Amino acid sequence: MQGSDKRLRRFAAALFVALLIAASILGGWFYYETRPLSPNFQPQLVRLRAPMDADTLARRLYERKLVRNPRLLSWWLQRRGKAQIAAGDYEFSPNQSMFEIADILVHERFTRNWVTIPEGWTIARIAERLQERGVADKEEFLRLCQQPQRYKDIGMPLPENLSLEGYLFPSTYRLPPGTGAEQAIRAMLNAMRQQVYLRYKDAMQRRGLSLHELLTIASMIEKEVLHDDERPRVASVIYNRLKRNMPLQIDATVLYGMGYWKERVLYKDLKHPSPYNTYLNRGLPPGPIANPGLASIRAALEPESTEYLFYVAQADGYHRFSRTYEEHLRAIRAIRQERERGAE
Repeated sequence: MQGSDKRLRRFAAALFVALLIAASILGGWFYYETRPLSPNFQPQLVRLRAPMDADTLARRLYERKLVRNPRLLSWWLQRRGKAQIAAGDYEFSPNQSMFEIADILVHERFTRNWVTIPEGWTIARIAERLQERGVADKEEFLRLCQQPQRYKDIGMPLPENLSLEGYLFPSTYRLPPGTGAEQAIRAMLNAMRQQVYLRYKDAMQRRGLSLHELLTIASMIEKEVLHDDERPRVASVIYNRLKRNMPLQIDATVLYGMGYWKERVLYKDLKHPSPYNTYLNRGLPPGPIANPGLASIRAALEPESTEYLFYVAQADGYHRFSRTYEEHLRAIRAIRQERERGAE
């Protein structure tokens, strides 16, 4: 019996040691898989437009290099009752552990640190958005935008006698509440320098365009065109008219000169006196009429090769293009008839 007891005690001791080793290995693995990927604070915006299941989101965070083990994160979220993750804007950083990231998701801690500036917005609309989000005072933002030479250290040509209209790159920025107008403007100017000026500097030189001219043309394309595939074609119309010294006759420039936007431009609006009225003035307007996105900027640099001089909008947002004024009038009549038939 004593021998049997000794064997049992040895077995129990060995089992205990084996369990300790296994627990140690498991604990080490668990610690490694849940610890931060990096010591650096590099905030990233993760935007969920609709609710997402834990598995899919965990894979997305893994692909963004925010977590080490997507299966473990998914399991932990489901264990915390979060098989479905609520839609919203979240901010994560690779210096956060898996538990910190999970905690943000479990408690639905949406971030207000990120602000999206869409393509085609004017500085006035951007100022409103920044004030709404508590980032900057609207009036201070607009005042500083009237002082472009204040930012000449950015390393990019800036206008001397105009505002920064057109130079604030549309994107999503990390601008926590209280950031201030100065820092917000610098972030957008730096993005324009990196994304446009440095990237397309050679292309501008080949085309004989200054940055100001490029942004002016791109801003008109941005405000006139809804669909990206049409932007190079509208750009061709602008260049064709400039070559022939024809007035550009772009409605969006008229509205910019009037100082407010509306859906329909009336005939009397076309007579509104303004240097931005491209019905009354030939050539380019003094400067951009909005802050264009990359699709419009690329279209201004690489227009289609066409003979079109006119275009008119259809009900679907696309345009009908014409080479002559007579063709243009026929296109207008055809579109009107289509709209009348659709209203019956």
